[in-house]
Amino acid sequence: MNRKTEFKYLFLIIVIFIAACIETDIYLPAFPDMMAWFSASESSIQGLLTWNFAGICISGPLYGPLSDAFGRKKPLMVALAIFLFGSIVTLFSQNLDQMLWGRILQGLGSGGCFTLGTAIIFDAFKKERAISATNNLNTIMPLVMAAAPMLGGYLNHAYGFRSNFLAIALFVLISFIITLFFFKETLPVENRTPLRIKSILNDFKRAFTSLPFWQLTIMTSLLFAGYIAFLSGTAILFVVEFGMSKAVFPFIQAAILGGWVAGSLLLNRSISKWGASKIKRSGIFLCLMGGIILALTTIFTPRDPYLLTAGMVFYAFGANWIIGLYFPESMEILPDLKGTAASLLTSARLFIAAIVVGLTSATYNSTVYPLSAVVLGTLVLILPILFFYEKRKTSSLTV
Repeated sequence: MNRKTEFKYLFLIIVIFIAACIETDIYLPAFPDMMAWFSASESSIQGLLTWNFAGICISGPLYGPLSDAFGRKKPLMVALAIFLFGSIVTLFSQNLDQMLWGRILQGLGSGGCFTLGTAIIFDAFKKERAISATNNLNTIMPLVMAAAPMLGGYLNHAYGFRSNFLAIALFVLISFIITLFFFKETLPVENRTPLRIKSILNDFKRAFTSLPFWQLTIMTSLLFAGYIAFLSGTAILFVVEFGMSKAVFPFIQAAILGGWVAGSLLLNRSISKWGASKIKRSGIFLCLMGGIILALTTIFTPRDPYLLTAGMVFYAFGANWIIGLYFPESMEILPDLKGTAASLLTSARLFIAAIVVGLTSATYNSTVYPLSAVVLGTLVLILPILFFYEKRKTSSLTV
């Protein structure tokens, strides 16, 4: 595949991912205003994020086998149609229940964007180029995500919280049109797997019983969960409890995302200079440094949003390096089940994130302590997982 074709596919994947990425971040600065408009509690508003993740988790395992059987484009068009309908529901919702249903529908649709976009990467690019394409996405998409809360904060301040959901709907509509007219199928007919229940169950059985696959999936999912739980929790804590200006808060979110972007920009160059093994260890070190800063700030100055944010910047930088290297590795563990693997990765990541965000909202007490406990807890859990995964991999290579 020549560079021009690769660029075309990368552009199409970015288009697919944009709406799915911003729908989790763009409206976070509007949480306090939505609480007031819907007369809702903190946990109820955070439920908009949790239920959205639940929709993604439900749909994720379905899109993989369907795309392996019918190709990537048809399921993707269905996913975008559901996503668009859910976005319209959120735009015109008059109560919190309607908003929750709209968020679930958005999740059911955006789950297809994540799952199928990932599968398309590994269809269209060979292993080495797939890693490069993934790293390019990890550079570009965080820029979009960093811009999302800033855009959301501006829209909320200037036009009200519904303008955020209008922006999501417009992005989904643009994605739908571009995919309909410009996306060409990446899975040839001869490479498709018939949609047989027994075969699907066997594929899922293989994936579910692969210990290395789940070690990496759980590890990367926990890192993402800690990040998103902190980000969603601060939307209320910093503005409502700490009195931070709604005009300033989007820059706090952008700073955390900026740590991720910096990691993405330096990842490929760092791998070339020092090698993947050193970058993995450096990523772990940076995550731990962020955790230490977060812990010390929580103990000594728990109402300092800037030091808390500084800790999460280091955490985000390190998490990017860890996920950026281990995510492609997890996809190659089951090379003949890319659709199934992508769907399970997506669902597991968002399922774990939904549980962690739900736990954070359930324990929320108007302080930073639950948020810090969740982030530090993810670090405590991933370290032994990484240790045993690397030990097992080293043992298998020396046999």
